[in-house]
Amino acid sequence: MPQLSAIVITRNEAANIGACLDSLAFCDERIVVDCGSTDATLEIARQKGARTEFHEWRGFGLQKNYALSLATGTWVLSLDADERVKPELAAAIKSAVADGDADAWEFLRLSSFCGRQMRHSGWYPDYVLRLFRRGKVSFEDVVVHGRVICDGVVKRLRGRSFIIPC
Repeated sequence: MPQLSAIVITRNEAANIGACLDSLAFCDERIVVDCGSTDATLEIARQKGARTEFHEWRGFGLQKNYALSLATGTWVLSLDADERVKPELAAAIKSAVADGDADAWEFLRLSSFCGRQMRHSGWYPDYVLRLFRRGKVSFEDVVVHGRVICDGVVKRLRGRSFIIPC
């Protein structure tokens, strides 16, 4: 059984999905759930070794919950196609999974706007819950900006580990 599954939802993300999946190469399983791309998103995802599935779009929460239902790993990392996991964050994630003293982990996201990293105006620090034990969380059933609901202990990764948007 895989230890760590990564899930990504997509639609017309050919420009992003390759680099996203490359940054998730440390995961045991990578799943891409697409809702009808008309570009090369699925072809690129398959070339990168990801499992791909179609799921009709009904909102972010439902789409991510469907992706979560496909994951087989003990732990799940949820990422957006335009985000990247840097090597330092990958190492911290592997350590958190091995440690196992929490059910979910938050870490820093460094947001960008118009190509510039936002380290002010309330955009930073921006902690997001993206790593969790399968079976302990669900995504809020809303159309946009849903959050992860965890039934367990949530901790924050220490240090300056970021999810970086492209």
